[in-house]
Amino acid sequence: MTVWTPLPPERNGIADYAHGLLGGLDGHYDCRAACDDWLARAPEGVALVDPALAHRGAGPRVLHQIGNNPGHGFVLRGLRRMPGVTTLHDPGLLYLYETTGEPAAAIDAGMAAALPGLAAVYGRHRREEGLQSRANHLLFDLAGEVLARSRAVVVHSRFARNRLRLAHGPAATAHVAVIPHFMPPGQMPSRGAARARLGLEQGEFLVLTAGFATAAKRFDWLIAALDMALAHGARLRWIHAGAERAEEYALGAAIAERPAVAAIARVTGYCEETVLDDHIAAADVLVNLRFPSSGESSGSLARAFAAGTCCIVSETGAYAELPRDAVLQLPLTGTPRILGETLRALAAAPDRAAGIGALGRRFALAEMALPAVAARYREVIEESLDRPVAGTALPDPPPLLVLEAGAGLRPAQVAAMLAGRQGRCRLLLAMPDLPGLAALTLDRPALLRGLLPASADLLAMRVQRTPRPGLLLDLQLGWPA
Repeated sequence: MTVWTPLPPERNGIADYAHGLLGGLDGHYDCRAACDDWLARAPEGVALVDPALAHRGAGPRVLHQIGNNPGHGFVLRGLRRMPGVTTLHDPGLLYLYETTGEPAAAIDAGMAAALPGLAAVYGRHRREEGLQSRANHLLFDLAGEVLARSRAVVVHSRFARNRLRLAHGPAATAHVAVIPHFMPPGQMPSRGAARARLGLEQGEFLVLTAGFATAAKRFDWLIAALDMALAHGARLRWIHAGAERAEEYALGAAIAERPAVAAIARVTGYCEETVLDDHIAAADVLVNLRFPSSGESSGSLARAFAAGTCCIVSETGAYAELPRDAVLQLPLTGTPRILGETLRALAAAPDRAAGIGALGRRFALAEMALPAVAARYREVIEESLDRPVAGTALPDPPPLLVLEAGAGLRPAQVAAMLAGRQGRCRLLLAMPDLPGLAALTLDRPALLRGLLPASADLLAMRVQRTPRPGLLLDLQLGWPA
């Protein structure tokens, strides 16, 4: 079976998910992974193949892992060439289509297919005014192509399946199956050992958040809740085990506005898997809020279940489907006050948090064990083999221009190459080899800023290895109308 997916060391939760799933599927199939990173880490016994060559020797069993970020662009292109089963980790694929340079016509058509009335307004705003808002990413899932080109689609919650049905209709989503996010294989570290490695005192009450800091994870609610709990005498410590995305949510600045919270808070930056496991095992509670939710699942939540850590979640989306004795679910109204009271109560009686964590682990062992999830994947894959898929009507590919790059490359050469063109095109800054490209970009760190004319909008770029090494640029040429 060929599995199209990003893999570690890419800083992508779906890469970690795919690595674990490949280990579980290896007992059912002879697996190989199509990944555009030739230094990716696949499980032992799983061969890496170049996506450009993945069709060679491929059988009928194909699995794609698609999420809503540019790291999955090659998977989307692979789905067009090799239909199969697709795990749709997030129905909201608008960001994926935008950041991988998909044609504007395809984005407009995808928006209109799901919600034509809203697309008429929001699509016009985007087309004519260049306006893009968070509302677009919440309202438009752009999953229509994935649904049409997949023999089966896997999502992780009934909420995600129902959302797809509402947007695309029962007929287009009849092949969507729900398979829960698996609990990570292997043994989580013990609480005592994890705390010792992290330099935490055994008795202090640790509140943990994890992953990339985004606005939808409602750190504003958590910070307000911590401030209230501290004002009422709670003894807490908060660690965010993950990276800040200041352009989306300025976590450090938000913490600094509350001196009491700043005194007990720490942001680690991106954590490797073993370090993240230590933080989750060491925590008394994992706070995993989400609003708005588009049906996404959470790898850190699955890890917390495995560690027996008490989980506090928002009562919305996929989280609302979790058993009420396995997690603490908070309503979406009055959340800061309720969360503050909850943290204060649990810090005063940490055994209550431990008890909830134990029930969460029992639930996960019964419903989310990797062997059971892998077996369910096998059922879906085998049942899908005879299902036809729709054809793909794609716009003609943009023209490819090739310019020999080097230390002497100047803006005038690029301008001459692009002169007289408008619309989409691709420009390959060709180099003899990848070390030469690396040397060029190190010598000239602002290379693209100085080379591209003002009328060229850079949509996407990637390093190309074959057939010619170089830096491949997706450009939109011409001034906006």
